[in-house]
Amino acid sequence: MLAGIIYWGLILINIAWLALSLYFSIFYLVRKENGNLWVFGLLNVLSAVVLWITMLIYHTWGWGITQYSSLIYLILGLLLGLTVIQAILGREPKKSRTA
Repeated sequence: MLAGIIYWGLILINIAWLALSLYFSIFYLVRKENGNLWVFGLLNVLSAVVLWITMLIYHTWGWGITQYSSLIYLILGLLLGLTVIQAILGREPKKSRTA
């Protein structure tokens, strides 16, 4: 029972984080503050690592909950895809020096 609560809690937390990260990425893109996207990209990677470790633990020891592992793969893919997009859009143009 507790294993199921932890499993679904981590999935729901990661879905909520994905939604917040997407919202704030759009917010900062609209305001032309692209440098802030790097922080969300780093936090997305940390979230994906926690989710991957959770998946590894539940696949190794089982507990009969892993029938929904395709949902974890989907969330992992979305987190990493959003991270790549944030890394690309987070670059700020170099300012040229005029002598």
